[in-house]
Amino acid sequence: MTSFGSLADRVLYLGVCAVPGAERTLDRIRTEQADGWEVCLLATERSLHWFDGAAAEALTGHAIQSRMRIYGEPLFEPLGTEMVVAPASFNTINKIALGLADDMVSGLACEAIARGVKLTLEPQMSDGFSNHPIFAESIGRLSQAGVNFVWHDPSIRPSTAEG
Repeated sequence: MTSFGSLADRVLYLGVCAVPGAERTLDRIRTEQADGWEVCLLATERSLHWFDGAAAEALTGHAIQSRMRIYGEPLFEPLGTEMVVAPASFNTINKIALGLADDMVSGLACEAIARGVKLTLEPQMSDGFSNHPIFAESIGRLSQAGVNFVWHDPSIRPSTAEG
């Protein structure tokens, strides 16, 4: 089964990690909706306290997806057409680069890469984490896999990062 391939034109899976910027999730949902997207919110368990979940569900009309489904449970709908992780944490970026799909956000991001679905990551972390050697390797690996990056904070962008 796949989580992507919606017959609808613009279904955005918006992933949220527990880092600064997650408190602006409701604003991000509204921005994406104003741009014509139907938004489905995916959140790491730790990010759920950063924003008003009930308000997010009311805005999107969909339950927040924060855990991997259990075998036999149906996929949630609608299926996605693109995915953005904003903000994307150091931990989640490195997990995706290594193919570790142990939570909803990293799992669907790994699936997006495997299926050739457009994936954009918007990194957010302290510069101390971005100086870790594995981070530049992860950015390089993900860039080669076709992942797009939006760098809101140029101080955390590795010198080897493209795009």
